[in-house]
Amino acid sequence: MKELYGLFFFLPLLQRSSADVHSFSAFFIGSQGLDLPDYMERVTVDDVTMFYYDSSMNAEVPCPEWLNTTEAQEHWKDINLRSFHNRYRMALALQSAKQQFNLTGPSLDVNIYQAYSRCDLYPDGTRKAVLIHAFNGKDFLSYDIDRKTVIASVPQAVIYKRQREEDPVLTEIVASFYKKTCFERLDMFLQHAPGVRVKQVPEVRLFEKTRAGSTVLTCHVTGFYPRDVQVEWVGAGLQSVDEEMVDVLPNGDGTYQTRRSVIRPEENPEEHKYSCVVHHSSVAGDITKTWDTEEHSRLAVWISLIIFFVIIGAGLVLKRLCKTEDAGI
Repeated sequence: MKELYGLFFFLPLLQRSSADVHSFSAFFIGSQGLDLPDYMERVTVDDVTMFYYDSSMNAEVPCPEWLNTTEAQEHWKDINLRSFHNRYRMALALQSAKQQFNLTGPSLDVNIYQAYSRCDLYPDGTRKAVLIHAFNGKDFLSYDIDRKTVIASVPQAVIYKRQREEDPVLTEIVASFYKKTCFERLDMFLQHAPGVRVKQVPEVRLFEKTRAGSTVLTCHVTGFYPRDVQVEWVGAGLQSVDEEMVDVLPNGDGTYQTRRSVIRPEENPEEHKYSCVVHHSSVAGDITKTWDTEEHSRLAVWISLIIFFVIIGAGLVLKRLCKTEDAGI
């Protein structure tokens, strides 16, 4: 159950290979046995949500005010219409997958069918599109957009593949969408949607801590957008932290964060420089922060002194209060 719930958010998706690539992505989720709507759909451009619909909504999603041209508003109407059609198709796909995997009985009533599509526009004008389906977190089928064919990833997907291919009109509509329409919508949102192209510069901080007798240096990078980022440590004798998770995680404000940690050599650390280098599309070149052993040693001393004086000051105040109470005030 937990594993399935985690699949609600994303398939094991392909990541954009460059921060300069613009992407129109769509996530489709049909589920049963979970405390979720039976169907959910989300459309994003460069990781920013443009459209969201689920089966608990009783009306069309209203067109945002910033889509203020006739052509853009027509695209929005079609997005709404497609969401109802997609809901119907996902229900059929979920039912077919259940039957072919012979999933029956009360203990097997939790199932998720997902589809993910993406249209990528590269700086040189190259266009690429992908559409994949998954059932209960595993590949089910995919589409070859150029050949207009459906590829079954597992034997249980063959029946549904044949059902899709029996409808040549649907096949042409799908191929046309991923060859043309999704790129038109990508361009539309890039032109109109507020905040899509606003890049946020990463904030880089360095930390030191002791773990199992070793000194670990951590480079925390946060507040950046878009998502693609490269973070690396540079310095002699550094070792990576094997168990560290290096995922890029979302912040609550639409930006992202990540971190990289290394183990610093214990012998003569003052003789070496250790730098965290961050590459991100929001800045030309890179951002480099260097760990200064002496500087952080001085900082530690100052922090210790501040704590010492705070404790002394608190003691003096407490002593005066005690004298005041003794005087009966």
